[in-house]
Amino acid sequence: ILEEKCCGKLERITLPVFQPSTPDPAPASDQVQRLPSEGSGDAEKLKEPSTAQSHTPGDTSLSLALSLGQSTDSLGPYGDGDGAENQVQPKRPSLIDRQPSTVEYLPGMTHSACPKGLLPKFSSWSLLKLGSAKSYNCHTGLEQPSFLPGSSFLLPWDLVIRSRSEEDTGLMEPLDGGSSSWPAPNKSLVGKRGSAGGLGRGRRRDDMARVFVGFEYEDSRGRRFISSGPDKIVKALGPGGAKDPATRVLNTDMPLYVPSPSQGRGLKPHFAQLARLFIVVPDAPLEITLNPQVQPGPPPCPIFHPEQTEVVLPADGFWVLRFPYSYATERGPCFPPKENQPLSNYKVLRGILRATTANPVPQ
Repeated sequence: ILEEKCCGKLERITLPVFQPSTPDPAPASDQVQRLPSEGSGDAEKLKEPSTAQSHTPGDTSLSLALSLGQSTDSLGPYGDGDGAENQVQPKRPSLIDRQPSTVEYLPGMTHSACPKGLLPKFSSWSLLKLGSAKSYNCHTGLEQPSFLPGSSFLLPWDLVIRSRSEEDTGLMEPLDGGSSSWPAPNKSLVGKRGSAGGLGRGRRRDDMARVFVGFEYEDSRGRRFISSGPDKIVKALGPGGAKDPATRVLNTDMPLYVPSPSQGRGLKPHFAQLARLFIVVPDAPLEITLNPQVQPGPPPCPIFHPEQTEVVLPADGFWVLRFPYSYATERGPCFPPKENQPLSNYKVLRGILRATTANPVPQ
């Protein structure tokens, strides 16, 4: 209902979900739901596999995988996810790796230890395009409500597209403020960086592209802010926008929960939760790959990821990834931290964005 009023017409990247081929598809968790009533002896057996396993017991995952015609080799421990190791070197490749089940759906969310070949009925993630890269102005920040003052600015991430030699001086002209320079809202800044006092000092002449990144947190009272580090809120006092580079938030594990900057009068602490990730991809020969991995609890809590583990964001786009509000396996939800639990156990793993240049081959 809300989608029709706000974001129904926006371009989006649709994540794969369960597509039934029968009128009465069945959840793949019947055996999981019977586990709590079993004896303590079975509970001890569940502790025998590696402690890196997920909430889903090893025996149940095995039976589900076998029901789909797979071997146990596809069920790696949590933390491995659906990474390159599992995809590049499958021991028994089968049709189920390419075609998800159309008769059984995953009752929880996709995570690193759930059986392969199962998809949920709906995705708890959302990836929308708010506009072109020029629709974000680094001097004004996100023009959206409820942000704390000065905390709505995305962090710059400067990337080298191509290092040019002295002979390619003529090709550098667009980066000095010409019509094809990027980003448009920041022409003056790019021009300064390309002048004798910036990146152009000496003989260095690099094609630079600027991506903007923002990890947005929101507390239970609707207050929002962008974080410039695991324990820091963006504070932009002047019109120039955020000064901190995005490399810090991209090269470290970001917390899923942080103390709210406004605690209120009660004794119980208020937390702000990671709600969205903003990415501004320039119109440049650059490929940005999105790979979110969230661990919403201490081990053996699994690592959650979207139904498509890696998504390439097209160029010239202002994208926003909405994180799930709650995380649940086939056995139930992963609860938020309590007062005496360290927040460091609830995190988004580093490496959520990867950049590769996509220069065309010279003619």
